[in-house]
Amino acid sequence: MTLEHLTALLAGWQDGAGPLYLRLAGALRVLAERGTVCTGIRLPSERALAAALHVSRNTVTTAYGRLRDDGWLVGGRGTVARVGAVAPRTPGGDETPDDPLAGLFPPGRAPRLDLTLADPDAAPAVLDGLAQPRLLLPSPAAHASGYHPAGHPVLLEAIARKLRGDGIDAHPEEIVVTNGAQQALALAAEVLYRPRRPFAVEAVTYPGIIDAVRRRGRGQLIALPVEDSGLEAEAAARLIRATSPAAVFLTAFHNPTGYAVDRNGADALLTAAQTAGSAIVEDRVLADLPLDGQGPPVPLAALRPGTAVLTVGSLSKVFWGGLRIGWIHTNRTLAAHLRVRRRALDLGSAAPMQLLAAWLLDQHYRETRQWRIARLRSSLAALTGAISAADLGWRYRVPKGGPNLWVRLPRPVAQSFAGQAAQGGVPIAAGATFAATPGMAGEMIRIPFFPPPEELTAAVDLLAAIWRRQTQQAKRPLLR
Repeated sequence: MTLEHLTALLAGWQDGAGPLYLRLAGALRVLAERGTVCTGIRLPSERALAAALHVSRNTVTTAYGRLRDDGWLVGGRGTVARVGAVAPRTPGGDETPDDPLAGLFPPGRAPRLDLTLADPDAAPAVLDGLAQPRLLLPSPAAHASGYHPAGHPVLLEAIARKLRGDGIDAHPEEIVVTNGAQQALALAAEVLYRPRRPFAVEAVTYPGIIDAVRRRGRGQLIALPVEDSGLEAEAAARLIRATSPAAVFLTAFHNPTGYAVDRNGADALLTAAQTAGSAIVEDRVLADLPLDGQGPPVPLAALRPGTAVLTVGSLSKVFWGGLRIGWIHTNRTLAAHLRVRRRALDLGSAAPMQLLAAWLLDQHYRETRQWRIARLRSSLAALTGAISAADLGWRYRVPKGGPNLWVRLPRPVAQSFAGQAAQGGVPIAAGATFAATPGMAGEMIRIPFFPPPEELTAAVDLLAAIWRRQTQQAKRPLLR
């Protein structure tokens, strides 16, 4: 890349707050994240770039040093700097935050009906595949080691085909295979972190996203406004432009409300992110489960190809969470950096599960998706019917997609109700579990409807008895 070309790409890099070297490092990093400067590109010397940008050489030297420390440049000081993917230094002294996932994994219980986790049973195709050993093991001559830290080639091709069917022009080298979507979110948060820039998340969202950004972000968290119908896209876009987050984490069918932004809202979010220089991480784990016949939301990466969008997906909700197969799709340069970080974690997902996942995607995706949606519709009808019949004053909006019902209680007592429900053998997740900031969603509970209709009807009967008992106790006068 010529000095003149890079200088033109860096136009406006000095805008914003903070030391010049951090602004320059951030601008160069954005170019790498978007794939504008690719892995292997040689950057100008520190002296030449400093002269072209009219800054001190120390500013460029320090900016290059920051990028080396963060794993974006290869080559030591005094040598040619190239965009690359190397293991970054691990910052020390980070405090471990509270565990946002604790509400979904409370310890030491054997419940009668567990309604905390939205996890389906294994689809029939999964059981069929597990019964065929030849599907699970590679041929002796190919990939005999069993380690595939970048993802097995067969699975990468299958995921790319699936994404192309969704509208994303995906290629295997742009995909990183992960141990489920949770690892994908954690990797995205780690690689997109920038000093002095916040992360933005939906104010109410899947707690795995909150956990990922808190542990990796180490900074301010911007809560994007959410109503009962999901993300308020226009208000969120204004907030993104005002705060310029390093990354914006969004969900396709919002977890837990089950609503998706429309095309106008998606355009507003993409425009705001581009204006703010923010990457978007779209969690599409629930996108394949539309319930209203309208089809899945269009991927943000498909609406504006070439923008800084990382698309996260998995097989957990259509096939089975026990497969532990997820992925990230992004540009080739950023994918290379993600693979370095992913390789350091566990040397790759289990080869048998990767081969099984590829077979499921290629041979059984369409039929299993329709089978799962049909089951969800039946279970949702049973759940809402049981709640209406119980006449508890609980309110809800029927979701457009996904496996969750977001229920509003008449009083903000969700936390205490969830505690009593757990003691009664039917644990549920209180709304606070999904809140990015304390004090939110105190009147909300989430009920997943993956279980069969008869189990959900029985669960509502138990919850109704517990609710009436709690209500009667609250009405009793205090003894003096």
